[in-house]
Amino acid sequence: MTRYSKAQRVRRIIEMINDNQSITINQLAEYFTVSHMTIRRDVEALQKVGRVKVVFGGQVIRGFINDSPEYKNKAQDNIEWKKSIALQAYQLLRPGGIVFLDGGTTVKQLAWLIDIPLTVITNDISTAYILNDKPDVKLIICPGELVRESRSSYCSETLRYLSDHYTDLAFIGADGFGDNYGAMTTTQSKADCKWMAVNRAAKSVLLVDESKRNVFCHYKIADLACFNQVIVNSEPLMT
Repeated sequence: MTRYSKAQRVRRIIEMINDNQSITINQLAEYFTVSHMTIRRDVEALQKVGRVKVVFGGQVIRGFINDSPEYKNKAQDNIEWKKSIALQAYQLLRPGGIVFLDGGTTVKQLAWLIDIPLTVITNDISTAYILNDKPDVKLIICPGELVRESRSSYCSETLRYLSDHYTDLAFIGADGFGDNYGAMTTTQSKADCKWMAVNRAAKSVLLVDESKRNVFCHYKIADLACFNQVIVNSEPLMT
């Protein structure tokens, strides 16, 4: 009989719901051979972060996150994963290139590493603050109203600007991703801006840490195959 740690149970619960669309508390307790109370605690933890939803009759179904966590709260989450992703992304940079850096704390880690002459377009003020101290970087900040929670701009002005500017490389963040569902985010305006940046780049790269896998949002950015490369933690996934 396989014994699961809490982390392993939580991961397996998500996999089972993705495979079967739904599952009951009773079925989970029987599968893991633990008490209903233990399973309820696992499910409650997942429900708090939007990964699952419990409906009538103890049925557990896939959940959708509606809002990104506040910037200050997620900035230190999985920081070593993000640094590992940024290090791989850095290898793709070439002197003299024009690069788009999307908003988000994973893409921001790449900004710390830049030490070559580049033109960088970004919609994230935290990333811009880092790049402003780098004399070899020509910095361009996208127009548009700033979303305070994310420290980034994603609006019609941002979208128009991105539509008019082509880049050599675009590094894109996401709030969730899955092999069958693509890269996802929490608002239509964010999805539109990210999609435009992907389509205006000669090469687009999705940067996401493993905690975003099978996190579901209502708005799709693009299929994973639309990106030239997907970097997840220390493992690059070529599409």
